Amino acid sequence: MRLGNHRTKNLSLGAMLLHEIIRAPREIGAILPSSARLGDVMASLIDDGEQGLVVELGAGTGVITESLLRSGIAPSRLIVIEKSEPFACYLSERFPDICVVHADAGDFPAVLGQTAVKAVVSCLPLRSLPGSAVAKITATWVRSLASDGRIIQFTYAPFGASAWQDAGLKRIGCETVWANFPPARVEVFSSP
Repeated sequence: MRLGNHRTKNLSLGAMLLHEIIRAPREIGAILPSSARLGDVMASLIDDGEQGLVVELGAGTGVITESLLRSGIAPSRLIVIEKSEPFACYLSERFPDICVVHADAGDFPAVLGQTAVKAVVSCLPLRSLPGSAVAKITATWVRSLASDGRIIQFTYAPFGASAWQDAGLKRIGCETVWANFPPARVEVFSSP
């Protein structure tokens, strides 16, 4: 899916990130892009031999997207949902072979049709978003999961329950990526 240019060629990546942090700090949730190490850990939690769609929520600058592709996930299997128009345009230009959808993560995109999702890789700052938005996001993507699907979420919170658990999923794995700044906790959720 190709998007309009929307000034992405006129802004450096750092300036674009700063602009989005100022515009919507609760939606961005970070002051620096994620590290490649965080992306690699998240990508390693998806079996590249599996069939089915992989959906990334809130791809931002595309660090996690790059790791997903590098891990062997075919571009045809990957769909990126990005709410920020500048980031969506940037991602569409950077990754022309994947489907980038400029949309809110709580709105199930029509491009998915009836296809069940094998994995959701969430880079969304669920702890800083309004509760109603979080409930809509989690309900949308829990319903979309294949029976053996999983959700992979990172957070900067070192402990505490996740909104995915509140949505009925069980946590089946957790790892801290110390090489990210700030350190990030990666959690994996599946149907009970």
